[in-house]
Amino acid sequence: MSYAVLRLRRETRDVFVLNHIEALDYALIARHLGLSVGDVQACLADALCELSRTVDLIERVRPKPINLSNAEHPDV
Repeated sequence: MSYAVLRLRRETRDVFVLNHIEALDYALIARHLGLSVGDVQACLADALCELSRTVDLIERVRPKPINLSNAEHPDV
Protein backbone atom coordinates (compact mmCIF):
# COMPACT_ATOMS: atom_id res chain seq x y z
CA MET A 1 0.00 0.00 0.00
CA SER A 2 2.91 2.36 0.71
CA TYR A 3 4.06 2.02 -2.89
CA ALA A 4 0.57 2.91 -4.15
CA VAL A 5 0.44 6.01 -1.93
CA LEU A 6 3.91 7.13 -3.05
CA ARG A 7 2.79 6.90 -6.69
CA LEU A 8 0.05 9.50 -6.18
CA ARG A 9 0.56 13.04 -7.44
CA ARG A 10 1.89 15.27 -4.65
CA GLU A 11 -1.30 17.28 -4.02
CA THR A 12 -3.45 14.15 -4.13
CA ARG A 13 -1.06 12.33 -1.80
CA ASP A 14 -1.02 15.26 0.63
CA VAL A 15 -4.83 15.30 0.79
CA PHE A 16 -4.97 11.52 1.27
CA VAL A 17 -2.37 11.52 4.04
CA LEU A 18 -3.94 14.46 5.87
CA ASN A 19 -7.36 12.82 5.73
CA HIS A 20 -6.56 9.15 6.32
CA ILE A 21 -3.41 9.34 8.44
CA GLU A 22 -3.72 12.66 10.26
CA ALA A 23 -7.55 12.40 10.42
CA LEU A 24 -8.15 16.01 9.42
CA ASP A 25 -11.55 16.95 8.04
CA TYR A 26 -12.04 18.46 4.59
CA ALA A 27 -12.26 22.06 5.84
CA LEU A 28 -8.97 21.83 7.77
CA ILE A 29 -7.21 20.19 4.83
CA ALA A 30 -8.55 22.87 2.48
CA ARG A 31 -7.33 25.65 4.76
CA HIS A 32 -3.95 23.98 5.31
CA LEU A 33 -3.31 23.43 1.58
CA GLY A 34 -5.01 26.56 0.27
CA LEU A 35 -7.68 24.59 -1.62
CA SER A 36 -11.44 24.65 -1.68
CA VAL A 37 -13.38 21.91 0.10
CA GLY A 38 -14.56 20.75 -3.33
CA ASP A 39 -10.94 20.45 -4.48
CA VAL A 40 -10.14 18.39 -1.37
CA GLN A 41 -13.08 16.08 -2.09
CA ALA A 42 -11.99 15.70 -5.72
CA CYS A 43 -8.37 14.97 -4.71
CA LEU A 44 -9.52 12.39 -2.20
CA ALA A 45 -11.76 10.71 -4.78
CA ASP A 46 -8.85 10.67 -7.25
CA ALA A 47 -6.56 9.22 -4.58
CA LEU A 48 -8.94 6.40 -3.71
CA CYS A 49 -9.51 5.55 -7.36
CA GLU A 50 -5.78 5.55 -8.17
CA LEU A 51 -4.93 3.53 -5.05
CA SER A 52 -7.52 0.95 -6.02
CA ARG A 53 -6.11 0.71 -9.55
CA THR A 54 -2.54 0.35 -8.34
CA VAL A 55 -3.37 -2.31 -5.75
CA ASP A 56 -5.44 -4.23 -8.33
CA LEU A 57 -2.52 -4.12 -10.77
CA ILE A 58 -0.11 -5.37 -8.12
CA GLU A 59 -2.46 -8.23 -7.28
CA ARG A 60 -2.79 -9.22 -10.95
CA VAL A 61 0.96 -9.38 -11.61
CA ARG A 62 1.96 -10.94 -8.29
CA PRO A 63 3.15 -14.53 -8.78
CA LYS A 64 0.61 -17.06 -7.57
CA PRO A 65 1.74 -19.42 -4.80
CA ILE A 66 2.46 -22.96 -5.93
CA ASN A 67 0.27 -25.62 -4.35
CA LEU A 68 2.89 -28.20 -3.43
CA SER A 69 0.50 -30.58 -1.72
CA ASN A 70 -0.67 -32.10 -5.05
CA ALA A 71 2.77 -31.89 -6.68
CA GLU A 72 4.46 -33.79 -3.85
CA HIS A 73 1.78 -36.50 -3.75
CA PRO A 74 0.72 -37.21 -7.36
CA ASP A 75 -1.16 -40.39 -6.35
CA VAL A 76 -3.51 -38.55 -4.00
